[in-house]
Amino acid sequence: MKKVELLSPAGGYETMVGAFNAGADAVYLGGSKFGARAYADNFDRDQVLDAISYAHIHGKKIYMTVNTLIKQKEFGELYDFMVPFAEKKLDGVIVQDYGVMRLIRDEFPDIELHASTQQTVTGVHGAKLLKDLGCVRVVPARELSLQEMAEIRREADIEVEAFIHGAMCYCYSGICLFSSMVGGRSGNRGRCAQPCRLPYEYRGSRGESYPLSLKDMSTIGIIPELIEAGIDSFKIEGRMKKPEYSAGVTALYRKYIDRYYADPKAEFTVSKEDMETLRALYQRTGISEGYYHKHNGRDMVTISSPAYSATSDSILEDVRQKYLTSTLKKEITMKCDLKVGEKAALTIAAPSNDGEGKLSATVYGNPVQAASKRPMAEADILKQLSKLGNTGFSAGRTEINIDDNGAGTGIFMPVSELNELRRSAVSEMEILLACQGKKGTESVRFTSYETDIDRDYYSAHSNKNDGRTGGLSVSVMTRDQLKAVLSECSSSDAVKRIYVDSNLFLELDKSEFEGFKNELIVMLPYVTRHEQFDGCMEVRRVVSELESKGFDGVLARNLEQLGLIREMNFIGMVIGDYSLYVWNSDALKLLLNANKGPDGFMIDEITVPYELTFREACDMTKAVKEVADIDVSFNIYGHVPMMISAGCIKKTTDKCSGKMGQLYSETVSITDRLGNVMPVTCNCRSCYNVIHNVHPTSLHKKLGDVRKPGLFGQLRIDFTVESKERTLEILKYYTDLYNGRSGAEVFENGSYTTGHFGREVE
Repeated sequence: MKKVELLSPAGGYETMVGAFNAGADAVYLGGSKFGARAYADNFDRDQVLDAISYAHIHGKKIYMTVNTLIKQKEFGELYDFMVPFAEKKLDGVIVQDYGVMRLIRDEFPDIELHASTQQTVTGVHGAKLLKDLGCVRVVPARELSLQEMAEIRREADIEVEAFIHGAMCYCYSGICLFSSMVGGRSGNRGRCAQPCRLPYEYRGSRGESYPLSLKDMSTIGIIPELIEAGIDSFKIEGRMKKPEYSAGVTALYRKYIDRYYADPKAEFTVSKEDMETLRALYQRTGISEGYYHKHNGRDMVTISSPAYSATSDSILEDVRQKYLTSTLKKEITMKCDLKVGEKAALTIAAPSNDGEGKLSATVYGNPVQAASKRPMAEADILKQLSKLGNTGFSAGRTEINIDDNGAGTGIFMPVSELNELRRSAVSEMEILLACQGKKGTESVRFTSYETDIDRDYYSAHSNKNDGRTGGLSVSVMTRDQLKAVLSECSSSDAVKRIYVDSNLFLELDKSEFEGFKNELIVMLPYVTRHEQFDGCMEVRRVVSELESKGFDGVLARNLEQLGLIREMNFIGMVIGDYSLYVWNSDALKLLLNANKGPDGFMIDEITVPYELTFREACDMTKAVKEVADIDVSFNIYGHVPMMISAGCIKKTTDKCSGKMGQLYSETVSITDRLGNVMPVTCNCRSCYNVIHNVHPTSLHKKLGDVRKPGLFGQLRIDFTVESKERTLEILKYYTDLYNGRSGAEVFENGSYTTGHFGREVE
């Protein structure tokens, strides 16, 4: 039976050592750049290299987090950043950005690609797509049930790494914009300010309430279920936490994982003492088993306080003494041959990490000299060879053979040369241990990095774009909004496209669009899952009804939808929403190549991510258009979706509507400490919430700037919570502006924001 990997967090070198001492099989850590924990201690370049050596000596693994989104102007730094780690045989990288995936896949093929939970993998089809793109492992969304995790492992045939302990985000990871929109600190850049841990009021509730603050996860009690579901790696959250936390939690999970494997059929229980120890190692108020057995629930939320319980000083000290006061050492044997006139030779041997014998390495130095004065004593030689310092090795049996060819003078060798002989032998042994289980023992080969998009091929297979002209595109969520938009379209030709929410689309008839001759697109749900409600079946139904209702294509919002559409050989228009992040042109290269082929899916348009400034959006779009002649859409109005959550505000603070799977949605609201009221859309059919920004982002005063470069094919207006009257008022205002007319101002000062138009995220 292949045993599950226990993967622990390491915010610093000491934490890594403690985690390995406590029984971790691998650790994940961040380097000096591109990691999603910008405020952790993190590792500098040399510390990462030392960590890789240390891990490989002891048969452990190091995974580096390169899991932030990278701007076009930053992308050139990535290759040089990765080279030394690739040469050192880094085991894997955890990645969010598609462009980063492509570069590492193509340039550093010996490094495993692991798709981060920031990629919001929610099902089999997205996992299959990532496997085809080069990933060997996915870290699915933490919101998935155990059944969904098992389906991914079984049907996508890709490794699954799952969180088993630690803090939980309220939003599906990777699509949270709350911290970014409110304070400019992006979770996609590792700088989340955790606004979900602040108090919010719901429908006049009194006192402080924390409806967005989830309890910490602890799954130690269901370890057998997780193992039997086929999960490959158990991941502990906590790179921002103390070394004692990582070591202590690791030790307890190691204990119970090993207990299961010792007798899988035995009754499995966790002692009360061990549960108390877990709680004493930095636990948020209350714990839950996460989403493995429930879609959401009030008992998963802290409600009264998001604070951490007091830690036990005695337990922390006990953990420190057990796991943080020493380092692992692998014992080696040495044989040193020193014969006058011949090159000095040192052979070292160590147990192989697979337990199947020993590895040995022999190195040679300069010819040994006859001693002219005091000969070198065997004890002196042994002393120098045993100076293994912080190498991760300890000296075991050492054989020293001295031969002066019968001259009786003894031998002489400079101490510096003897030290160099030892260092060379240790280095060779580190390489041998690092290469165990790898594709080969040769050095990483770096290939030229060139654009591999066939521009002529792309143009020939993108004829859906022929004759398209720029204009306004408008999205609607409700029938009243749609009526308002169609009313305005009857008197203005500025609107070239209408997006319709998939729930609304399924209720509409083709006759309702009579008179509108431009493009009609269905907005697929933010989240597509295969749980109580089969979201994949929903996508199939939408696609099957497109033609009969006169629609041209879909707005895809996640990898699950992209993977499913690809497998369906869909030939309609496919537009990638902002949540399919294209922050750099290499991200587009990956998406295009993933679906290349006359019978395959081809993405036709992308949307500028909300977190790019206008200048960054222009830089990205210019670079993208050098790759392929693809349209780029730019959002100019809308209440930005700051959070999409499996948790439900209504269910947590009131009661569930009971309409999961039905064509039903409801809008409620929460109020922050400053009195700002944020609308919350409860999508009951797919069972997720969308928390919108209190003020819409509106670029009515920047419209001329947006249009001037001529880069963006569609300027998009999103209606979400607006009434029919407000929808008509805003749309008429924008169509007048677009056509060069000025109308009465519809936005009061302070009632809108320009988002990240001129405000760069950290």
